[in-house]
Amino acid sequence: VKIYFGSECTVTPPPVPTPPPTPMPTKEGQSGPQMASYNAALGAPKCSFGSTCDSGVTLNGRGTMSGGNEPNQSNTLNSCTDGNSGSYHGDESIDKIVVSQASGSPNDFTEGDVVTISATVWCWSSGTSDFIDFYYASDASNPVWEQIGDRQTCPGGGLQTVSASYTLPAGSIQAVRANMMYGTDSTAGAASCTSGSYDDTDDL
Repeated sequence: VKIYFGSECTVTPPPVPTPPPTPMPTKEGQSGPQMASYNAALGAPKCSFGSTCDSGVTLNGRGTMSGGNEPNQSNTLNSCTDGNSGSYHGDESIDKIVVSQASGSPNDFTEGDVVTISATVWCWSSGTSDFIDFYYASDASNPVWEQIGDRQTCPGGGLQTVSASYTLPAGSIQAVRANMMYGTDSTAGAASCTSGSYDDTDDL
C-alpha cells in the first residue's frame, strides 16, 4: 500500500538510453593509409593492403653511420650493404619512403594504378654530388628490379624529397627501392645494390 504525505505522487519514467553512434562503414576497396613494419622474412619493411604505404621511421639513417644507425640495416630484399661513413644529417641517408596513389585516390592499390614513390633523403652540402635511382619489382619474394625513369640529382642540400611515378604491374606483394649514391661515377652493381661508403639502399 502506497502512502503519500501532503502532495500527489508523480512517477518519472526512466530515461531512454542513447544508442551508441553507428560507425561509418568502410568502403570495399578502401583499407586506408598503411604504416610499414619490419618483416624479417623479407628483410625490409612491409605494409598491409591499402591506399598508401609509409615506411615511418623504419628506414631512418644509414648503416652504422655516426649518430644514425639504421634499424634492421640494410632493409633490402637481397641484402645490399650500406656505406657506414659520415654522420647522421651531415652526410647522405634515405630516411623515409612513401608510396601513394598519384591521383590522391583513397582506393587500395590495384594493378594498373599510377603510383608515386617519394623518398625523404638527406643530401650532403649543396646536393649536386648526390644522386637517386628508383626501382620497382613485381615480386618481392624474387625481385627483378626495373629502374623507374632517369637518375635524379638532389634538388638541394639538407632534407629533401625526391619522387618518381610508375604504373603498378600484376603481383600480390610488390616492392620499391631507392638507391642514394655519392659521386658522379656511382652505379648500381649486382642486384641493383650500391656499395659506396656514403651510399644507401632501402626497399619497401
